[in-house]
Amino acid sequence: MPDAENNKKRAYGRTAFRVALGGICSAVCLLLMFCSSFLPGLSYSIPVFAGVLMVVMIVETDSRWAIATYCAVSLLCIFITPNFEASLLFILFMGYYPILQFWLAKMKNKAVVWLVKLAVFNAAIVIYYNLFKLLFPAVDMLEGTEFFGKYSLPLLWGEAEVCFLVYDKFLSLVVDVYISWFRKKILRRK
Repeated sequence: MPDAENNKKRAYGRTAFRVALGGICSAVCLLLMFCSSFLPGLSYSIPVFAGVLMVVMIVETDSRWAIATYCAVSLLCIFITPNFEASLLFILFMGYYPILQFWLAKMKNKAVVWLVKLAVFNAAIVIYYNLFKLLFPAVDMLEGTEFFGKYSLPLLWGEAEVCFLVYDKFLSLVVDVYISWFRKKILRRK
């Protein structure tokens, strides 16, 4: 009987840790997303840093808890964050991509991995662009690109692809640093 009681206490402790970590990560994500309202120059980078916190959730708990945290932050972002551009970026791509990348890193076939990554990114960008045009018809996303004429959209799309490749590499490095250095040296976990 004592073993069953100890197992129950350990399971409760793990669940309490997961809930607490999810709450902390959610709060920090929401704080970052709220900061995007008074730091408008960071509308694209703040969702990146908020999404990086999903790495902490998936490494320390599992993918189910990371997805639950992402869903909670996404829902609360809609109501709390005044910067809808940053909220859309987080919801449509930056929030769940670290979780997806963590899953895809386990696959052996790199060609399939990159096809999935690029398909997900491009689908998210198309949805983001169309949704933003629908919600904010007065804002012209292509303003300032008149010099390039009809090539402005393909050029912006190409820049977005390059930014995605940099972001993907950055995220891989963050996961490696978190697992191999921060987790071992600071948290003292194996």
